[in-house]
Amino acid sequence: MGLVDMFVAGLCFNLTCPLEPYIKNYCFKNTFTNISRGIGVDHVNVTCPVIDINTLKRKQELNYLRDELKGLNIKVTTINNGILSGHSTSLNGSTIGTGIAFEILNILQKKFKFAYSLTIPKNNVFGSRNDGVFDLLRKKKADIGVAFFPILQIKTFTNFVKYSPSLDTGEWVVLLRRPEESATGSGLLAPFTKWVWILIILSLLVVGPIIYLIIYLRHRICKDDTKVYSLSNCMWFVYGALLKQGTTLSPMTDSSRLLFSTWWIFITILTAFYTANLTAFLTLSKFTLPIEEPEDIGKNHYKWITNRGNAIEDQIYHETRIDVKDYMVENEKLKNILGPQAYSESNDQADKKILKDYITRGSVMFIREKPIIDYVMYDDYKEKMKENIKENKRCTFVITKFPVATFARGFVYNKQFRYSQVFDSAIQQLVESGIIKFKLKEFLPDTEICPLDLGNKERQLRNSDLSMTYIIVGGGLIVSSIVFLIEILIEKCKKRKSSLYHNKPPLYLKRPATKILDFQNNNIDFVPQKKSFVTPPPPYNTLFNSQFVKGGYKIKNINGRDYWVNKTHSPSNIIPYRTPSALLFQFTN
Repeated sequence: MGLVDMFVAGLCFNLTCPLEPYIKNYCFKNTFTNISRGIGVDHVNVTCPVIDINTLKRKQELNYLRDELKGLNIKVTTINNGILSGHSTSLNGSTIGTGIAFEILNILQKKFKFAYSLTIPKNNVFGSRNDGVFDLLRKKKADIGVAFFPILQIKTFTNFVKYSPSLDTGEWVVLLRRPEESATGSGLLAPFTKWVWILIILSLLVVGPIIYLIIYLRHRICKDDTKVYSLSNCMWFVYGALLKQGTTLSPMTDSSRLLFSTWWIFITILTAFYTANLTAFLTLSKFTLPIEEPEDIGKNHYKWITNRGNAIEDQIYHETRIDVKDYMVENEKLKNILGPQAYSESNDQADKKILKDYITRGSVMFIREKPIIDYVMYDDYKEKMKENIKENKRCTFVITKFPVATFARGFVYNKQFRYSQVFDSAIQQLVESGIIKFKLKEFLPDTEICPLDLGNKERQLRNSDLSMTYIIVGGGLIVSSIVFLIEILIEKCKKRKSSLYHNKPPLYLKRPATKILDFQNNNIDFVPQKKSFVTPPPPYNTLFNSQFVKGGYKIKNINGRDYWVNKTHSPSNIIPYRTPSALLFQFTN
């Protein structure tokens, strides 16, 4: 048995060392095993728990510190942060701490029997401005900062202060005014996303010309007598199929039939999906917000505000400092995710005033710790109940489901504070027992306050759901009226041109006289023309592509009359070319 083992064995058996109060019910690790082997004992009945010598020394140090802490006056500082921490003036004029953080401190005070004095910083911040809590700790004007401070592993802070074990993990969420309608849209446009609508419109513009091009190429290549539909007919077919109006086009070729059937199948599936999604949206849809992730705030340039003194300001302040080396990726920095803060000069106001002045009236987003937001919304809901406001109008605010940022939170000490270990062990026990979590939700209801989906049982159509219908009807009337006016102008222009053309005297009016028939005297004479003469209509063979023009026929004048003479067959056929009765038709204007 070695010298060390003999020394420890002596301590254990004699129990006269200074560790006596701390080792009475413990045995040292591996000690009795070595002793039993050295003295030749086969077995030693060890019923005491095994403890390491380092743990024993630590327990001894903690007990010494606890004894020193009794009756000691500790200098404490804090910030105003809603229900988490704050300060107020008592009836005797002294400043006292308030909030959950000081409830924890009071538990520690009762346990360790110490006293504390409260020092208020000039600026209600931790480290984003001068004369805050950080400066008081760095200058040793305070021993401990009692609040839910964010544990930021930044050398600017960790070189001068140290943190307690994490009280909890704080989530910074967004509170905003509840939108009147869901961000997914309303009415006719709701079933599909923006890109789906864009692709549908693009297909309407592209499919018509494609059908026309394929039909035209097929006709040119095959050179048959199939009918080629015009581009306007193809475009109208595509549009009519979308509206389920049918078509008068009857394709004769296999390629055109395949094109038509493909478009019909596409439209059938599309309209089925649209109808189903529209029904589901109007009956079962969930309410959604205009932001789905923190990046949407900066991307869409939404205005936001936060109160002075929380982790958001501290983190952004650190990210914007030039003298501090960056340790984060650029696109992960809060200043780039959220964008610049609006109304930063007014963010030292109370939560309720910010809620009233900026959120309700200005549609600004409020970024805050979730426990504080829950209490603010709950108080607002209770006030509206007292004012007998209708139930469907009490939940005017809503909270995002996602956090903008998450930070561990705890107390903070200056580097020279000797009793941090005593506080840390007690705080760890409070956290593990669930007391901190209970305190954060002690006065909140079990149900969620003003959830995103209010869970209305009935879903009636509103004007907002039919707004797109009104827009389509109104837009169609306006466009048709404009086209109607354009048609009237075009028709007037045509009439004006035709009237100018008809006002010119024709060439045949320049002749002094025209040979016409005098039916009373039954003869032909030259008489002055009373009305303008219009030539009789042309022969039928010139109008309907007569076969006489193809060859084998020739015109011959026989006895003053014109005939078609056919010599291709025997005997010769003579067909009158123009009958004498044609002279009887005199057309006048």
